[in-house]
Amino acid sequence: MSRHGTVATLVFAFGLVLGAQTQAAEVHVHGDQCGYNSNYDVRVTPGGIDFNRSGAQPNEIFMHDGTLRVDGRPVAVSADDAGRLRSYEGDMRSLLPEMAGIAHEAVGIAFDALATVAATLGGSQHHRDALVRQLNQSRMEALRGLAGSINADHWSQQDFADAIEQPVTTASNQLASSLTRSVMWSLFTGRASELEARADTVDQSMEKEMKARSSRLEARAKAICPRLAELSDLQQQFQFRLANGQPLQLLTDNRDRKGKDSQSSAASDEVARR
Repeated sequence: MSRHGTVATLVFAFGLVLGAQTQAAEVHVHGDQCGYNSNYDVRVTPGGIDFNRSGAQPNEIFMHDGTLRVDGRPVAVSADDAGRLRSYEGDMRSLLPEMAGIAHEAVGIAFDALATVAATLGGSQHHRDALVRQLNQSRMEALRGLAGSINADHWSQQDFADAIEQPVTTASNQLASSLTRSVMWSLFTGRASELEARADTVDQSMEKEMKARSSRLEARAKAICPRLAELSDLQQQFQFRLANGQPLQLLTDNRDRKGKDSQSSAASDEVARR
């Protein structure tokens, strides 16, 4: 292989690493993909569901079996609203495990892709085995961290981003550095053609498999959207009001906001043209 060919292989290897890094990031497991968002962390216990946030009021909502407390104070609700609260609680209890499962699978896809690249392009067999072991250790640490913050009983959007993106990014950067050394080692030891052949192999196999797995996972994530819409509908049907006279809003419907923003932008453009 020429020096130009080795550089091309190195660039290709980096592309595989970056592609693996984005496998998890491309799978959205939050309502913003569906047009809904929430700035509350959610914690589920046998005794109820707690919605908590900082920096805004109300900052703590607790519901269980048709009852509601806001910032520690009980809220009187009608029999109809009690039924809606029970439905809301039941839907949240069933939704969180699915969201946690999607998050864990996203991490698995990303690390599987990285391990495939390492096992194929990581230099000598000894070095490749060492890279795979290191990635498997990083995967286990990432999954442990994810399980501690995103699970069937707890959901935090910020924890979700941190628990997935940070370990995958760190592992990707470490692998990219190792691949740089491996490619240069192959060049100077006359084994560049062997590396190029392995690169062709991983190009043909990994992309198809990772895209298929990511597509299936994306479909699971999108299947959450109708369930978020049902929660939003329940929220809009609540008849009670908070102490400030406002309705309870655990989910924000960004679709209306985007539409209003678009209309406002169009009106501003029209004024500017005049």
